[in-house]
Amino acid sequence: MPTAHMYSYALIDKVIRRGRQTLRNSHDIRPIDPVTVGHERQLLMDRHIVDDVNGCYRTVHQPEKHADNPIVKAEESYEVGGPLGCFVLRDPDTGLFKMWARQEDQELRQREGPPVPHYRRVHYYESDDGLDWRRPNLGLFEIDGDNAQNNVCIKPSCNGGISVLRLPERMHDRGRYAGLYSAVDIDGIGNEARDWNHKRLAFSEDGIHWNDAEENPIFVGRTGAELFYHPDRDLFFCYGRAAINAGENRRVAYLQSTDLVSWTQPVNIFGHDELDPLWHYNMPVTYYHGVCLGLLSVMDRHPHDQRLPKGNEYLAEAELAWSRDGENWDRHPKRPIFLPTSPAVQGAIDWGMVYPTSIIEMDDHVRVYYFAEPMLHIPGAGSDVASAYSSYMCLATLRRDGFVSIDAGEDGGYMLTRPMACPGGKLHINARTTGDGFIRVAVREGKGVRDGEWHEAWRFEQSNPFDGDSLDHVMTWSDHDRLNDFPDNTLRLHFWLENAELYSFWFD
Repeated sequence: MPTAHMYSYALIDKVIRRGRQTLRNSHDIRPIDPVTVGHERQLLMDRHIVDDVNGCYRTVHQPEKHADNPIVKAEESYEVGGPLGCFVLRDPDTGLFKMWARQEDQELRQREGPPVPHYRRVHYYESDDGLDWRRPNLGLFEIDGDNAQNNVCIKPSCNGGISVLRLPERMHDRGRYAGLYSAVDIDGIGNEARDWNHKRLAFSEDGIHWNDAEENPIFVGRTGAELFYHPDRDLFFCYGRAAINAGENRRVAYLQSTDLVSWTQPVNIFGHDELDPLWHYNMPVTYYHGVCLGLLSVMDRHPHDQRLPKGNEYLAEAELAWSRDGENWDRHPKRPIFLPTSPAVQGAIDWGMVYPTSIIEMDDHVRVYYFAEPMLHIPGAGSDVASAYSSYMCLATLRRDGFVSIDAGEDGGYMLTRPMACPGGKLHINARTTGDGFIRVAVREGKGVRDGEWHEAWRFEQSNPFDGDSLDHVMTWSDHDRLNDFPDNTLRLHFWLENAELYSFWFD
């Protein structure tokens, strides 16, 4: 338990006295619209709900790689090299995990004529638990003149993986799933403008049998195309490479659409600054409790970058980015790596490149699926060189809501929320403390001239402290265990942390 000296009333009073610089006795302060939080979990990586911090800092947490990695590798004779460009979804109705991954296509590699730069097709996998995967015999395509007992669901040469999403109900006449993949126009190979790289849209009822859209190609250009649906805005996004650039095409831009067929002009998202590596490779996006989470692949070929050991200038790792609207993105100012490569030791399958592709929320943890390669992404390496290496599907896990926390050390710190429309109920937190750390919460008014007012029954000294490690702890006060008793319907939460990490909060 926390020691008594940490709750000295002198320290509490110091905070309260500073907070007494409120708007009381002002002539006419009109209330602003409070943030509507309802019963949704509130994540803390941005300023959506966080108004101010004092002595606190944000930490981006790395997921823990699964002990049994890889969870999928090449096992069948028709799997060449292993899964690349993997994309995982979990069916909300059945709980079934579905994965689409590209594999090398030997037939196209051996064709006569100009060499095809990427010889790939899309394979389909299923799993009941997301760990043990099976390869359904789909019987759709023959491979290498053999029988069709394989799991190939899309046969055209695919330069890049396939991005899959579940369609909103308004589009179920076209199917339950939509997929966007980059198909190589073999006849266009050698074209100076590289317009042989076509983005093709397909629809499916089951994720196995796909029908190409008659409007294909949806657009033509560079590789990299990650589909995303924003449920609050009822908008589709595609995160890919902007064709127009300053001489290097590895940039991430977004396009918008209402129907997946007509798209807006690409808009570059991240203007490279002094902390960025040379390349932003791609960025799959997942919607998680009101936040668009981007898994931004970063790659550096600067030989003088002190973050990379000599000789590893082409490592591919991932940062975490976040947005509320899918257009305006932010990252931690220190650019910490979210998913790193492993040390280059004997047998490490992910020492060279890791590409996270999908985030799946479970009951008590979050899964991050990624594919890995034990090689460097060397620019200019031909497909014959690349195909000599294997790739693997892997898994890493985080605690629930564990992407970013607001932390304080032994000197303590405070976090104040913006004014919120109080939904009543109990206040839950997802948090962890170490040593004699603790978290207390004061509840203050948040409306107009009374913004910031303290109430005797809701001050820090009335808050029963939390300590330990909990995904779901209910905060209480000496005489209250729910916010229904708070005297106003607009409030601010004032968190006091010492040796603590706060991941999220919500009201039941």
